[in-house]
Amino acid sequence: MTIVQILSLTLTVSIILMLFSLTLRARFADLGYLFTHWKLGLGALIAMFVIVPGVAIFLAGMLDLDPAVQVALVAIALSPLPPILPGKQIKAGGHACYVTGLLVLATIASVVIAPFGVSFAAHLLGAEGNITPMDIVPPVAISILLPLVLGLVGARVLGRHIDIVSQVTSKAGSVLLVVAMLGLLIVLMPAMWQLIKQGTPIVLTVAILIGLAAGFLLGGKDRGDRTALALAAATRHPGVAVAIASHSFPDAKMAPAAILLSLVISTIISLPLLHLLTREEGGQAAQ
Repeated sequence: MTIVQILSLTLTVSIILMLFSLTLRARFADLGYLFTHWKLGLGALIAMFVIVPGVAIFLAGMLDLDPAVQVALVAIALSPLPPILPGKQIKAGGHACYVTGLLVLATIASVVIAPFGVSFAAHLLGAEGNITPMDIVPPVAISILLPLVLGLVGARVLGRHIDIVSQVTSKAGSVLLVVAMLGLLIVLMPAMWQLIKQGTPIVLTVAILIGLAAGFLLGGKDRGDRTALALAAATRHPGVAVAIASHSFPDAKMAPAAILLSLVISTIISLPLLHLLTREEGGQAAQ
């Protein structure tokens, strides 16, 4: 295995641990919130899995990008929200029931949509003709569905040990995430610089900004929930995207570099918004 593949695997394991930890602590009644409130769920699906991927495919087709980068951009757009995001969404004013339901909805939808979406987009862009839905199912199922199911089962059998197991797996996942991201940043810096010179940040920035706008417009009437969806549409699951791109182009460094660059840009754009909205929420609570 190459160093990039090892770090990508470490990133995937970190995300699995964090998603497992989050699912352990979720209230069972909240898991299906966006299925029972189907209009909110439909708005979330349109924002995350129609508008953002559509923009990514359009922009990827407009620019002369490496085929691996084109697939990576679509993989980013079709990945679910990262498990580190719900805490930030709640901090920004999103209700716990909405945020938990959004995580579950995005997870299930990505398992169904991502394999076909990436395959279709790759064919549309002429990036890779032999990428089939079944090529994408394994990494998506392992990265998303497995920890979700294990978390739901674990919540039933661990009893009073849930908090301890959840804290340990969350901390372990966080440490591995930092190690993987720093390692990838160092190893992939030359590839990231190449992407910057090709204009890839323009595509990423536009997709992120449109994701923020679409989420805020389609997140319902509550301001906090709209903010939660905006952050979800603009910030995606790097572990799943890397798994998809690495499976499609195992020897390419450009795909992981594009995903890492996307994470950096989304953080730069989203953090000021989160800070502003958190400050407004604190001001309203103090009144």
